[in-house]
Amino acid sequence: MPKPLAAVVLAAGQGKRMRAPVPKVLVQACGRSMVEWVLEALRPLEPRTTVVVYGHGGDAVKEALRGRDLAFAHQPEQRGTGHAVQCALPALKGFDGDVLVLCGDTPLLTTEVLKELVDGHRPAKRDLTVLCAELTDPGSAGSLLRGPGGGVREIREAADASPKEREVREINTGVILVDYGLLEVALGRLTPDNTQGEYYLTDVPKLLLRDGKAVDARMTRDETSALGVNRPQELAEAVRVLRRRAVERLLAEGVRMEDPGTVLMDAGVEVAPGTALGPFVHLGRDVRVGKDCRVGPFAVLGPGVVVGDGVVLGPHVELSGCTVDAGATVAGPARLHGAAVGPGARIGPGVSTDGDGRVVIGEKASIGAGSVLHAPVTVKERAVVKPGSVLTQGQGGGSGTG
Repeated sequence: MPKPLAAVVLAAGQGKRMRAPVPKVLVQACGRSMVEWVLEALRPLEPRTTVVVYGHGGDAVKEALRGRDLAFAHQPEQRGTGHAVQCALPALKGFDGDVLVLCGDTPLLTTEVLKELVDGHRPAKRDLTVLCAELTDPGSAGSLLRGPGGGVREIREAADASPKEREVREINTGVILVDYGLLEVALGRLTPDNTQGEYYLTDVPKLLLRDGKAVDARMTRDETSALGVNRPQELAEAVRVLRRRAVERLLAEGVRMEDPGTVLMDAGVEVAPGTALGPFVHLGRDVRVGKDCRVGPFAVLGPGVVVGDGVVLGPHVELSGCTVDAGATVAGPARLHGAAVGPGARIGPGVSTDGDGRVVIGEKASIGAGSVLHAPVTVKERAVVKPGSVLTQGQGGGSGTG
């Protein structure tokens, strides 16, 4: 029977280098906050308890994660990663198993990397496993130092490392998996004897090694998963990687793209096989596109847009808050907001919708070129709206309406 798993996500940092108006972990990457990316990677592992440690902007962090099955712990003073995990201990009281500690500013972590860490840790009967990576440029990451026999000796934070130690390419990713009981004891033994005067979580492996415990490191095969985000430049790189991953996933699933390098996708996008995406298409967060559709070029689908099977969206079509049912066509350019387009409907070029409320376009209705529909308005099934029409509330009935 495998040991239970709990998780601690460190999300208390202010992130001064990011220069953002929100706590760093709430900075968006492809329509999802960095901490949400971490939680989504963690979710399939089904931890018994997940504790989010917050500090700066704590109310904003809790509000952003409302509705998730999480526990929260407050770190009132920023006294290091070890202190942050200490703040999480009350939420884990009585737990008996392994604790996975992650950083909330690592949006490139994947479920696959975390599963490999857990699956390698348990059969080896280790007490602690560090997730490490090998980087060409270690930057400010902590160095993983090994002893003469190749085993882990300790983790040296960059601020305390010698010039030679900073050249070590094997780095600590900030993810560790450790027995809860041993972690609790080790945290109580931490001291702030370092350049920053902080309680380092990275001192825990060294303490356990002194006690004769089994400590090892697992190298991730995906070095991008190790990239933490502290500055706008690193955020831009993370977004680039996330979008590349999304494109590669959809190509593998049978989605065609004329120019994949120009297609932009945010978090949670799903596109069914057989659909073709033109150049410079942008799909917002949680967009759903059915099979055998044609989209773009230069089409923009805002967050939450749902498109049925066999839909054609032409060049320069912009959709926000819309649903487009199977077999419909929206010729470009067009700008639809808050519209429900029925099955088989035909929307001509230059059509736009606006106003408060919903625009409903019935099954197989036809909207002529250049028409403007001011919500709320309903166009009945099979109705024909003449080109250049302006429809307002109470209009939109039968054939020839204009």
